Amino acid sequence: MGAFAILAEQKFKWGGKIGSAIIAIFSALILVNVRLIPVSSEVYTVINSYILPLSIPLLLFQCDLRRIIRDSGKLAVIFFVAAVGTLIGVAVCGLMFKDVEGVGGIAAMTTGAHIGGTVNLVAMGQTFNMEANYVNACAIAANLFLAFYMLMLSSAANLKFVRKMYPHPYIDEMERAADGGKSMAESYWKPKNISLLSIALSLATTFVITGVSQTICTFVNATEAPFIVKQLLGSIYLVMTLITVTLVTLFPKYFEKLQGAEELGNFAIILFFVGLGCAANLAELAQIGVVVIAFIICIMIFNFLVTMAIGKIFKWSYEEISLACNATFGGPTTAAAFAINKGWHELVVPSILVGLLGYIIGNYFGVLIGNLLM
Repeated sequence: MGAFAILAEQKFKWGGKIGSAIIAIFSALILVNVRLIPVSSEVYTVINSYILPLSIPLLLFQCDLRRIIRDSGKLAVIFFVAAVGTLIGVAVCGLMFKDVEGVGGIAAMTTGAHIGGTVNLVAMGQTFNMEANYVNACAIAANLFLAFYMLMLSSAANLKFVRKMYPHPYIDEMERAADGGKSMAESYWKPKNISLLSIALSLATTFVITGVSQTICTFVNATEAPFIVKQLLGSIYLVMTLITVTLVTLFPKYFEKLQGAEELGNFAIILFFVGLGCAANLAELAQIGVVVIAFIICIMIFNFLVTMAIGKIFKWSYEEISLACNATFGGPTTAAAFAINKGWHELVVPSILVGLLGYIIGNYFGVLIGNLLM
């Protein structure tokens, strides 16, 4: 199913428009809910317990903080504005549902998800000890609305009043067919010179980082440290993010040589998305997802309106605004896929970089706002 999601994204027009992550989640969701594959399986447990944690360092191997600051340019500023929109949306909805049990955890998960990505959502769910059904409901709802948000952002680019109010240089210059009749996704994920040594070092490095992170977390959680310390240093996702980003920033040449890490990490995340869809019981989602859906809708509205309003003042291009919104709401992979699919090739790398920045800061903002609403 993971392979099908990638194949559909690269070979079919409809797949290129919605992206492999959405295809993976909803194809699994459909097959589970028509009872063609099981709702629970040890395979899903392996994905969540091993494959997902191991994928995070692989995705962060490009996350040199100096490069992010240097190369992401104006898009990083727009990304932070979009992140503020997310925080405003969470705060508004958090005050509306302040008496609901577990609202702090829901706020933390949606903050993590819509500044970083789904992996941040899962991390916040574990940090705030949220039940698995809430985590699944939040993840499915987040990706359902991500698909809608991406469609909305894409459609808005063709509206006359949007083109009249905002500059759109990349739309004018880059809306053209990919070379050789290939899809945008296929052109981006072109073959690379990847050696056996590079694959071995990539996997060995992510195993070491994950193992060290888990050891630190186990030690911290066994102590009498304050609750906030255990949240920050007792969550494997927070610790491995800190370790990986520090190593990548200090030793960029080593990590630049690890060709194939991005592909391995993305395929692992696609497997996680499939597992996510497999764990989605629509009847259960309908019962517990009302507050979660309210949070996500509120975030989407403020994320978009705040970024568009500030963008109008500073005359930011619509392409940059839509990518910043996408990077906060869905993470680097969806932002990059969006840029690739639209043909905005010069914005692909900056969108990945600011999305990776969201991976880094999403969990910390989630912890902050989750504790404020507890």
